[in-house]
Amino acid sequence: MTDFETGTIKSVKDMLPNILHRGCLFHFSQAAWQQVQSKGLTTKYNEDEVFRLNVKQLTALTFVPLDQIIIGFDLICDQFDDDADDLLEYFEKTCIDEPKRRGTGRKKPQFDHKLWNIHGRVVATVPRPNNSVEGSHNAIANRAAISHPTIVKLGEKIRRSQSKFEVDMTKILQGHDIKTKKACYRKLDERITRLASAFDLTQLDQFKKIWQLTLLFGLFSFLFFPQLVHYYVMYYSQNKQILTHQFLSFNKKEELIKKEDAMNG
Repeated sequence: MTDFETGTIKSVKDMLPNILHRGCLFHFSQAAWQQVQSKGLTTKYNEDEVFRLNVKQLTALTFVPLDQIIIGFDLICDQFDDDADDLLEYFEKTCIDEPKRRGTGRKKPQFDHKLWNIHGRVVATVPRPNNSVEGSHNAIANRAAISHPTIVKLGEKIRRSQSKFEVDMTKILQGHDIKTKKACYRKLDERITRLASAFDLTQLDQFKKIWQLTLLFGLFSFLFFPQLVHYYVMYYSQNKQILTHQFLSFNKKEELIKKEDAMNG
């Protein structure tokens, strides 16, 4: 897992062509925010609630299944005004698929969908950002204590870090958890996974719940947003009976989940 530096991505592809390369959710969201700033939209983002929610929707496309990304992006674009054209154009070229000027089809984006989409990671319950890597780097930096340690001191700190790593690996192989999450965060993670696993193109209410749950983590509140109401209304008007039945079924599942959480304390 890496950030979205072009040089890093190219190096990984050239040197390690057979690995599964994925981008970090935090760095993806950070890049989106930097584009808001570079396009001169910071004031609009801070003062216009509708615009702010629309930007969050762009970032939350990371939770949508791969085959629904373009549909979701097109629906989000319809909610922006003309001020955001440059932002949407950048996002389309780098992350979505820019329509070809001649003929049909779309151009391949700078960052492949599989690089930045995390729907599969959520379902598989694997990390979304690379916090563990950043944490390891910070731990080594803190042990060094100074900005420019001597080779001898740096070597000693690295040796101690390696020793701790080997102890942790032994514990993991023995079936122990070296660092457990708090119960509240663990339950939120489990609910996010269940909701993402039950994704249905006609049922965006579940993704509203995913974004709300993720917001409770308190990590990156600017990433998540309510459901695409326009999208739901469009499908509801066309498939009222089917959607009503699915919505009621989904609510029953949610009630069972809440009862299960209550029983588990």
